Amino acid sequence: MGSRVAKKRFSQNFLRDRRVVADILAAANFTTSDAVIEIGPGYGALTNELLKKIPRLTAIEVDRDAVQYLKSKFSEGRLKIIEADCLDIDISGLGSSLRLLGNLPYHISTPILFHVDASVNSIQDAMFMLQREVVDRLVASPGSSSYGKLSITMQLGWEIEKLFDVTPEAFDPKPKVWSSILYLRPRTNAYEVDRLIFRRIVFGAFSKRRKTLRNALKGIVSEAQLELATIDPGQRPETLSVDDYVRLSNVVSQN
Repeated sequence: MGSRVAKKRFSQNFLRDRRVVADILAAANFTTSDAVIEIGPGYGALTNELLKKIPRLTAIEVDRDAVQYLKSKFSEGRLKIIEADCLDIDISGLGSSLRLLGNLPYHISTPILFHVDASVNSIQDAMFMLQREVVDRLVASPGSSSYGKLSITMQLGWEIEKLFDVTPEAFDPKPKVWSSILYLRPRTNAYEVDRLIFRRIVFGAFSKRRKTLRNALKGIVSEAQLELATIDPGQRPETLSVDDYVRLSNVVSQN
């Protein structure tokens, strides 16, 4: 059956508060025709309630004990389990108009978000539970202390909303941090930009966050290119909006 012991190496904190589960599923509002993928179901707190609402579900789970438990509880026709690390799975290969759901392991939540971002064209929306601090970074605006490369990279492709906070008491074992529910939907009007150039500029800028753009982007963007994009080389990286970084990326790719 597998033991329900949270494993440190998987950064596991199992959701046990039924009211929180109900609130998440009410916000997600899944319909019977949705193609739902659950990332990291663990021992099925969300899975169990979700399968009362939809006929079938695909889950990606790396913990062998949890997989055995889920297989013993749900039929293969209702729950398809992919036993793997989510980062090793090509999400776009699982279908189109996918609706993602998951209580993400906090130690690898950022790599998972970037991995999901790579499959943006196959996804209808996503609802994730993350550490509150990470969600605050994702929804941050230019100039705020939480705003950085994660905010900008994800806001390029997604409309992002923080839905509600979740207390540590909702989990077993109890984490030291609060959590938040994040809602992601692909942008209706996608930006036209070379994503590789965009990412190189954003990551370059924030590798030297305390420096001006003139110094932080030396060797990546020239001062002339900054001026062509109507950006003051004396500005700091966290003062630029996504629009500004897109405009700069497009100047660089054209020159």
